[in-house]
Parts: sequence; C-alpha cells; structure tokens
Amino acid sequence: MDKTTSITTIKKEMQLQEWSAQIKAQQASGLTIREWCKENGIKPNTYYNRLRKVREKYIENSPTIVPVSVPCSNENIRIEKNGLQISLPADISADTLTALVHELC
Repeated sequence: MDKTTSITTIKKEMQLQEWSAQIKAQQASGLTIREWCKENGIKPNTYYNRLRKVREKYIENSPTIVPVSVPCSNENIRIEKNGLQISLPADISADTLTALVHELC
C-alpha cells in the first residue's frame, strides 16, 4: 500500500467516524431528521447518503455467524467474548442461541 492509498483510506475512515457521530447525535437529539438537518446545516439527502454509507461499512465489518454442530451432552454451552462468559443449557433451542449470538456480535 503506497502513501497516497493509506492517506485516502485514513481520510475515508475519519469521514465515516464523523458521519457516525452525526447520526448518533441526531438520534439522541429527539428531533426529526429534517429538523436536525436544518439546525446543523446539512441537507436531508446528504444525511441519508451518509447514513447509507455508514450502514454499508458496518454491515461489511459485522461478524459472520457460522453454524456449528453441538454434540448432545449434559454439559452446558459456554460463550466467551471480551471477558464476558455466558453458560447456557445444552438443550437450548437453535433459534434462541442464534438470536443471542447475533445480539452479542
């Protein structure tokens, strides 16, 4: 990767972080998107375009859920992430386990 490419990559990442902060600010403001955009000097179309790009980046970097086979046993299923440990019964339904993993990731 040459210097120009890395500068461009950093610039794009900084834009996405700025846009993400704007989206969080709008959501926390209690204002409608149109009201918030007017107060902040951003056209609603620009806001929605930035929202789309932030979502695309998030989806692109989101973890993939990979199905695994859990052998039947009396042992619990243990999930660990970032120091958090969760112990679940081995007979937990696949739907419940999938929903839990999706929320954790």
